[in-house]
Amino acid sequence: MKAEQRQSIRKKIAFNIIINHDLAYSKSWKLCDLSLSGARLEAGRGGLSPGTPVEAVLTLREHDEYDLHRVPADVVRTDRGGVALRFRHYDDRTYTALVKLLYSS
Repeated sequence: MKAEQRQSIRKKIAFNIIINHDLAYSKSWKLCDLSLSGARLEAGRGGLSPGTPVEAVLTLREHDEYDLHRVPADVVRTDRGGVALRFRHYDDRTYTALVKLLYSS
């Protein structure tokens, strides 16, 4: 089995995330861990399969306030434990908020 290559640190974080898919699907999931390039969500598959494009809506702290960040992503893996997402391109504001969260103690 080939080892998975990580491009950035992955931090165990417990908070909720909203996943939007198509126009009719929106569900709150529990976030297990997060990195600059993706996330692992805890829960059943919820009808999502690998290759499905979604939008991850994160509430991240920025300048002592919380703000919504909409991140396009693809489902890359599903199993009984949950769903793994790979983020696509997101803006500099989201990148800065993620870096602050991931690299803070």
